[in-house]
Amino acid sequence: MRSLRGGALRRLIALIIVVATAAVFLIRLVDVQVISAPQLTEDAKDKRAVPVAIPSLRGDIVDRNGEVLATTDERYDVNLSPKNTKVKQGRFWRPDPERGGAATVEVTATQAFTEIGEITGQSADEIQKIVDDALEINPKSDFAYVQRGVDLQQLNALKELNIPWLTFESHHTRTYPNGAVAGNIVGFSGFEDVPQSGVEVSQDECLTGVAGSETYERGADGVPLPGSVVVTRQAENGGTVELTIDRDLQWEAQQTINAQVQAVGAEYGYLVIMNVKTGELVAVAEDGSVDPNDVDASDPLKREARSFVAPYEPGSTFKPLTAATLIEEGAATPLTQNLTPDYLEPVPDARFGDSFSHAPMPWTLTGILKESSNVGIATLGSVLPAETRYEYLQKFGVGTQTEAGMPLEDSGRLLPVDEWDPQTSYNTMFGQGLSTTIVQTAGAYQALANGGVRIPPAVVSGCTTPDGKTEKLDHGEEVRVVSEDTAAQVMQMLETVVGEGWYKDLIRIPGYRIAGKTGTAEQADGQGGYREDYVHSFAGIFPADDPQYVAVASIAFPSVSENGGVAAINSFREAAEATIRTFHIPPSTGEYTPLPTEY
Repeated sequence: MRSLRGGALRRLIALIIVVATAAVFLIRLVDVQVISAPQLTEDAKDKRAVPVAIPSLRGDIVDRNGEVLATTDERYDVNLSPKNTKVKQGRFWRPDPERGGAATVEVTATQAFTEIGEITGQSADEIQKIVDDALEINPKSDFAYVQRGVDLQQLNALKELNIPWLTFESHHTRTYPNGAVAGNIVGFSGFEDVPQSGVEVSQDECLTGVAGSETYERGADGVPLPGSVVVTRQAENGGTVELTIDRDLQWEAQQTINAQVQAVGAEYGYLVIMNVKTGELVAVAEDGSVDPNDVDASDPLKREARSFVAPYEPGSTFKPLTAATLIEEGAATPLTQNLTPDYLEPVPDARFGDSFSHAPMPWTLTGILKESSNVGIATLGSVLPAETRYEYLQKFGVGTQTEAGMPLEDSGRLLPVDEWDPQTSYNTMFGQGLSTTIVQTAGAYQALANGGVRIPPAVVSGCTTPDGKTEKLDHGEEVRVVSEDTAAQVMQMLETVVGEGWYKDLIRIPGYRIAGKTGTAEQADGQGGYREDYVHSFAGIFPADDPQYVAVASIAFPSVSENGGVAAINSFREAAEATIRTFHIPPSTGEYTPLPTEY
């Protein structure tokens, strides 16, 4: 009996131990598979899952017609795991194409090197050397470049090889298909494609996308496991920035200004063309425009959009603004008479003269513009208070920063009236003593051509997101500068200036009436005086009977000085002809009727 009791006790104890052990395993199993399962899975994933960033594509910059001026070229880097090419001679199995993929075939690393090289343009020995060099530095090396920057066709061919120790990374390169065409506006990128200038900088928020991410699992040998890729966030590409520029017209404008600058040995030249009805800049040309594909080849001083950031004194192209102010204020008409001498010293601290000697001339206000008389326009303009003239200059956009869409846009220089000395008060009436960018000058003429309403200039139209939503850029409010009647009178004066000027045959475009004004302006020398050479300009409107476009050309400091004005006029004429062709502008109608220039 005792023996049986002892045996039963032992069996009971054993049973309890077995049950207890089973319970422990059961509790642990429940913990592993149920309670701690999510955390353990995540921990395991972190150890075997490899995160990979999916770069987004930077958006395109296009012209008004959708022609691409800047885009992103996607390229791919081909990498391998050096250590895994040595494990079992890098052998792997892949579907046999000769058997329709129904069977597999063994491939060695040496064979794979040959196949890779046939696609990348390398020899098997070159790829073997890449492996050997990597392993010499680190016997456990898991990464080496095979070839960088292969294209999509090469990438797809390499992927079809199904080599497990071969991996790929994508990267993006900014390219500019049209080179220097609108390079000054589009801008360029620097190291690692970081935007450096132009629209690339100002519209970076639109152009920049949002990177995505994915993970793949790898085995203990570091080789990616087939079918293990999981996209955790889709990449969102950048938007498309549309410019107001017309690519082909921009090219023609750049050809024109480059040729004219070279012809007269000028330091620089600008040429802009603006739509009268919209304020859109359809061409903004500068000599020596930067090629964004090869920035180092360009002059460092000519890499920015100088038409927006380099103001200069406009000179006589601003006399029509004074005339418009006089007419609007009821202080003069196009036929107002003035016996004009060639030199005047109205007060002790102010003196100015015309560019040529002449006896007192019986000129009308129109004649004063035609002859470009500093004395005449300042004499008539001085009847208005300086404060009034200052207010009109502001309404014409002088001293006000433009918001066309560039990263930097200069406001020019217009001192407050209380800082005007007597000389400045007179000089501002004929475009000296203040400064503007060429875009601001075009904007002032746009107001005269548009019935007296100034529309802020624009070079960026807007941004279109990948899902098709377009947001237009705000360039500011329209400004009523002068009445429609005043603007019409000034337009008739400007057509007379061209039609009766010494250059009328030089500027003529058969079938089209033109209004405009020349300018020959002194420029500060940085030492409190003026340079002895000049900036020569022509600002014009066409067709004069139905204004559609303004074009302004400036040729600065030509070595052949007597031809600077001719170069500016030639630039305008060629720009106007190109614009007429581009936008199919119909010829003028009606007869040109000049106003009296003398009495």
